[in-house]
Amino acid sequence: MTSINAVRFDEYSGILICDEQRSWNDDKIKIFSSDKIKPVTPQRVLKEQGIAVCYGNTGTSSVGDELKFTIEKRISQEYEKLVEKLDEVPEHFKTIEELAQLAFDTQIQMKREHLDETFLGRYGFNSNDFVNGFYKKDSEKIEIKDKEIINSVHDSLYWKGRTGEMTPIFLNAGIFAGYEPRDGFRIFSLSLIEFSCEPVQEIFLADGSGRDQCTVVFSEYTSSKILPERRGNIDRVEGLITAIKAVNKASWHNIGVGGYYNIIYINGRKPNMERLKEISDHRSKLAAEIVLSMSSHFISYSDTATLVEELIYGNGTFEAVHEKFMKKVKDHKKVKKFLRGYRI
Repeated sequence: MTSINAVRFDEYSGILICDEQRSWNDDKIKIFSSDKIKPVTPQRVLKEQGIAVCYGNTGTSSVGDELKFTIEKRISQEYEKLVEKLDEVPEHFKTIEELAQLAFDTQIQMKREHLDETFLGRYGFNSNDFVNGFYKKDSEKIEIKDKEIINSVHDSLYWKGRTGEMTPIFLNAGIFAGYEPRDGFRIFSLSLIEFSCEPVQEIFLADGSGRDQCTVVFSEYTSSKILPERRGNIDRVEGLITAIKAVNKASWHNIGVGGYYNIIYINGRKPNMERLKEISDHRSKLAAEIVLSMSSHFISYSDTATLVEELIYGNGTFEAVHEKFMKKVKDHKKVKKFLRGYRI
């Protein structure tokens, strides 16, 4: 259960935002420690190429962690191979689309590896052996001809009915987004559910269990914009407030969304090593509470915009912005009770 989102502001910049809540076992115990969106740009690639990309996963938390680690590792390996081949720093590396395809290929490999682990542990052969129709054990060739086993493996490979024990493997989708000097800021949707890697034509992408609520907020926002704005002229503060408002709405309506938010701002106009900014501590919680207070009419939009800009983009401290927030709200006691969950 999750909410992962990306918004494109313009050719150079955009924001990614997610919640941190995950569930543990069938008792639905809530844990607030999941890094659902993480930068996957190796430091050398960021420094030498100015590429800043992130991957966010919805589905099985352990699979998502594995994917984020492996995607970054593969990008690093591909870059090191290119440097070794050219014997110098390359002028260009990969486009965002090529990196998204690499991430999708990583999803596919991960799926195959987990399926093979299951088949080897249960039957003694992997998926390649299944396609060949036989496997070898102690140099002995053993044909795979048991109909029950064949049907079981076939159902697993194709995730028959989209249910069963293979669900934790197949039920994973992701957002791949970021900036690359030639392509600019782009967003891609990756899915093992639909088995696809597609560029996003809109200025936003929402996924996870909070997608229904987030999409409503984003759609209402984009419908108020004229075509040139939707193509790349979104105010970064306005866009950020909309993104936080969307996740707030998902958190209110969806039991699987909650906790602090992880906010990642990517700005291609900055020097290479400053292009990616991540905020996932108490400042992100304060930003969420400011926007929530605005939605409930405790504070004006203009004051909200000023505070959020200072907090997220201007490196304002939690203490300073919180003090200003309390001075701007109409009723201190009432808003504090509201933010603690009381019905007002």
